[in-house]
Amino acid sequence: MSQPRIGIVIRTKDRPLFVTRAVQSVLQQTYTGWSVVLVNDGGNAKVLDATLTDKKLSAPFKDGRMTVMSLAKSVGRSEAFNRGARALGTEFVCCLDDDDTWDPSFLAQLLKLYDDTLPLAPDLGGVASLVTAVREDIVTEAGVKKLLHVGTDDLPHTFKRSDFFLNPIAYATYRHDLYPVQWMLKREAALQVGGFPVDFDVMEDRAFMNQFLQHWRLAILDKPLAYHHRRINRSGDTSQTAMMNTLDNPSYDWRLYSDLAKITVNSPVGPANEMPLSSGVAGDLIRSSAATIIKELNDETSALWHKLNGEAMAMRARIDSLEARLGSAAPMQEIETPPSAQVWSLWNEVGETDRGYVLSSTVPFLDRFTLSMADDQPGILFHASPSQQRMVLQMPRTLDHTALELSLGGLGDRNSGLRCEFILSGTDGYLFQTGLYIPTRDRLRRTSWALEEPHVHACPSGGSVKITRDFSASQLQRSETPKLSIVLPRQALDFQFCCRDLVVSRIE
Repeated sequence: MSQPRIGIVIRTKDRPLFVTRAVQSVLQQTYTGWSVVLVNDGGNAKVLDATLTDKKLSAPFKDGRMTVMSLAKSVGRSEAFNRGARALGTEFVCCLDDDDTWDPSFLAQLLKLYDDTLPLAPDLGGVASLVTAVREDIVTEAGVKKLLHVGTDDLPHTFKRSDFFLNPIAYATYRHDLYPVQWMLKREAALQVGGFPVDFDVMEDRAFMNQFLQHWRLAILDKPLAYHHRRINRSGDTSQTAMMNTLDNPSYDWRLYSDLAKITVNSPVGPANEMPLSSGVAGDLIRSSAATIIKELNDETSALWHKLNGEAMAMRARIDSLEARLGSAAPMQEIETPPSAQVWSLWNEVGETDRGYVLSSTVPFLDRFTLSMADDQPGILFHASPSQQRMVLQMPRTLDHTALELSLGGLGDRNSGLRCEFILSGTDGYLFQTGLYIPTRDRLRRTSWALEEPHVHACPSGGSVKITRDFSASQLQRSETPKLSIVLPRQALDFQFCCRDLVVSRIE
């Protein structure tokens, strides 16, 4: 048996639901010249072994294609990868985190790209593919946890650039990006630049790649063969906050490690006037200076864009109001209940940044919302923008029954009812119903839902409507799971539901 060319490091710690999927992703590769080091970073070794056995994944560990490196004490994400990479004897190394996966042709196509490109670029240090961001959730069915595919998330332009080679300056300034799941690198080259820095809590892959790109080129295959998986609810999923490593959540620690990851502009340490700049050092300083200048320009451009965008949205709101008045439609109304009296608010739940993803009727969203549908269907899109004050649901068709439901459980108390206020708008007028959904049981103990106190409303074309529904304490106490139900028009095609605000408050 010939020596495998590609080595794969899988890092895991007490996440059996994910690691078995990652192992299966490797076993499904069409290229078979690989070996795997599964680094168990301080996790329960007995549970890991039992999980692999239960999922009938023991064979590759028995025949030597895969090995487990169990660490008695956690050494962290960076050192876990470094130890795995050093343990391999392969030409290349890949980093497959336990919650990510690959297309079956990932290794085969990247290896071909490397072999085809090397004669033209002798300094080629690795290759990568494009990536798809997969949105999923963990659900429990009959006491068993399962991964549920929800949809895909859009990625910034930085992950979609058409450059053949990863641009080192663009990468250093966040104008070009990739995840570790995307790349396959020369193993010795990765180790020569130090591997992942062990003192980094986050951003370790960026610090590593910035150093790697100072010495080696990295070619990018124009195919999305890597899958970066994200969960809707990550609480308890991992001790490390995954959101720390995203540009839309620049926490203080994130900023610290983000800056440490860059190539610095400082002069080399040494006695004054006694250390001439070598060509290598000069090159590093030129690149880092260029990166710093571009980042400053980018920051200024970004600030200007936000200013112009904010002014444009304010102007758009004024135009909408004027158009509504000219069209004999009432101007946009507002929720009058003060924030201090509200027990739940749509925009408090959304937060300060835009949210958008593909929806499924089987998965809740924004904490309390669910879609109730006769049958699930693909292509249901969700977007919420605090700056525009618009939450939009777009669906191909509404079927015989489609309702947006807001759980009211736990918001009231024994002595108070709840008031639900919301504002809808739309370019096309439509009729809809609202009511309180209470589960009931028949003689056979089968659960069914009935809409209590249904009211019919009209959303005017090109205008808005404010709805207020009050539900008494006695109504709400009939169930632990009462819901406000907004029943949408039947069999509507390409229907767009636009909610401007929704709050819940207590009433006596």
